[in-house]
Amino acid sequence: MERYNVELLPAAYSDLDEIFDYIMAENPQAADGILESIIQSLHRLESYPHSGAPLFDRPLKNFNFRMVIVDPYIAFYRIIDSKVIVYRILHGARNYSHLLKDSQK
Repeated sequence: MERYNVELLPAAYSDLDEIFDYIMAENPQAADGILESIIQSLHRLESYPHSGAPLFDRPLKNFNFRMVIVDPYIAFYRIIDSKVIVYRILHGARNYSHLLKDSQK
């Protein structure tokens, strides 16, 4: 089985920092657990890159984004050659369509 390299773009690292800081302020005991759940889900993409659901949002469909849900967060990524590129990790209530379009500029 081919293994894919999972790479996070700077915006995705920034998203993880923001998620951790926000949860840490509200519930310090939960912060590490949420972050660990997100990292584990991203790590699974090394072996199963197509396990995330395709994103069918009309303005983003041509970019071939996929998503992995780690409730309440969503990691958005694309498969390019043997890499999984993680663009953003956002709370599900955010306007991800607008934020992902901006990341393509």
